[in-house]
Amino acid sequence: MSEQTAKEPVLTLPLILLAISHAVTDLSQGALPVLLPFLKNAFDLTYAQVGMIVLAQNITSSVIQPAFGYVADRLSLPWLIPAGVLISGIGIAATGLVSSYASLLAIVVVTGLGVAAFHPQGSKSAHFVSASSRRGQSMAVFSVGGNLGIALGTICMGLLLTLPGTMANTPWFLLPAGITAALLWLNLPRVSPMAQTAAAGRKSRTAAALPVFLITVLLAFILVRTTIQVGLTTFIPLYYVNYLGGSAIYAGYLLSAFLVAGVFGTFVGGTLSDRFGRKTLIVGSMLVTWPLLALFQFTSGFTTVVLVATTGFALIASFSPLLVLAQEIMPGYEAMAAGLTIGFSIGLGGIGVTVLGYVADHFGVPSVFTVISFLPAATIALAALLPGGWFKRDNPSAS
Repeated sequence: MSEQTAKEPVLTLPLILLAISHAVTDLSQGALPVLLPFLKNAFDLTYAQVGMIVLAQNITSSVIQPAFGYVADRLSLPWLIPAGVLISGIGIAATGLVSSYASLLAIVVVTGLGVAAFHPQGSKSAHFVSASSRRGQSMAVFSVGGNLGIALGTICMGLLLTLPGTMANTPWFLLPAGITAALLWLNLPRVSPMAQTAAAGRKSRTAAALPVFLITVLLAFILVRTTIQVGLTTFIPLYYVNYLGGSAIYAGYLLSAFLVAGVFGTFVGGTLSDRFGRKTLIVGSMLVTWPLLALFQFTSGFTTVVLVATTGFALIASFSPLLVLAQEIMPGYEAMAAGLTIGFSIGLGGIGVTVLGYVADHFGVPSVFTVISFLPAATIALAALLPGGWFKRDNPSAS
């Protein structure tokens, strides 16, 4: 790397603002799983119907992201960043106020659309405000914002549910969304400079043909990996509250341990991927996660807390290397790459959670964790097909 690049700080104002906006947008994705046991009881839902809520969130927040990304790669749409933050906040704020299952699904769709609008444009901006030799670390900072937001959403929703009014307290989520959206609007030229948008547009028009096979492998990997992650965040609260009859607050804090540890895993994974390569970190993440998942049902007490936290650290460590790898193999399509990796395939992972809901209804909630414990084998086989060497730095793209 050049001397100038080496001296460039990682934490710049645009990247910090993007990370904060990512955190506030993803508060809704962390808050909903904690709310699920209360919604299940309020509307007398089956586990399959609970899975449909998760599927609705994931499809609307994720599957349509490539469409937003495709447009963002060709047009200047920086306003999607503050708009996505605000719409996501409005959606989760209204979730606790609905009066029927149908209206609940409708508001989940609105929330998901806000999330979907934000991520491709936000990820594209994070890509272009980062030094090319530090893409993994910079994208880790951006990704940490999202994972921290999910964790904080879990904690905040858990705290709000302990207050008088329980689900009627969700409108408090409007406060951070409104403030952040206003800050983003005032600093939009810094977050998404016009020069970078124009350069990206020129590059997209001359980009090489997309590597369809590699993209397919990458998406298949993320689909299975996301089924593991979303399956855990969905069924850990249900397992402890509805199956074991434990405290919903304890289940929420257990979920928070998983997600907070994932925040640290995101930063460590992204930083190490700059040094040892994206593929090394991705495969290593799943190799560590595999035995941890197999032990989940055989632990209790403090051991479970440690196990869940370690699993979150190891599993989520692969998040930012996957996103950077996608952008590196799709030069000129950075927003679309983000839409595919943290959008489309993650949304399809919601299908996996719906299947897990069917398993829970017919074979019991513990069987869900048995199924999940076998999935890392598939991810490791897929990861072996991804590009990149072992234990060596990846060459940054020319973008």
